[in-house]
Amino acid sequence: MAKGRDILLTVEPRGFFGEGIAGEIITPGTVLAIKAATAPVGGRHTLNADTTGAIGVALPDYLQGKLVTDTIPVGGRVQYYVPQAGDEFNALFVASDGAQAIGDEVGPVGAAGQFATAGTGYIVMEALTVGASPAAGTLVWVKKKL
Repeated sequence: MAKGRDILLTVEPRGFFGEGIAGEIITPGTVLAIKAATAPVGGRHTLNADTTGAIGVALPDYLQGKLVTDTIPVGGRVQYYVPQAGDEFNALFVASDGAQAIGDEVGPVGAAGQFATAGTGYIVMEALTVGASPAAGTLVWVKKKL
């Protein structure tokens, strides 16, 4: 259902790339937030999957040769990207969130750091089978609204 084999799809991204430390097991495509009341480790903040105070979307660890399907362990380095208007990427969706059609507005919601139809700010760029619900962790191609 995702486009391509990567999270970030924009050829010339205009957003910000950052790095942090995983405070829990993180899957690429997850929305990240800084873990509250936790001091930086080596100058990098600890990150958890969450959309409250979201700072970016987790990327695969390209420097270690990891794939989109490889999770980042607790204590591992997390590369992330802060999407800007017009950026396209594959985002993780919550389970059983209904069918998606091209042009539907969605967004990140909840503590799991995943996207859902209840959210706003992003447009679905691919059609999923009508009546089908993405399973938890399904990557869906989205574009940040202008």
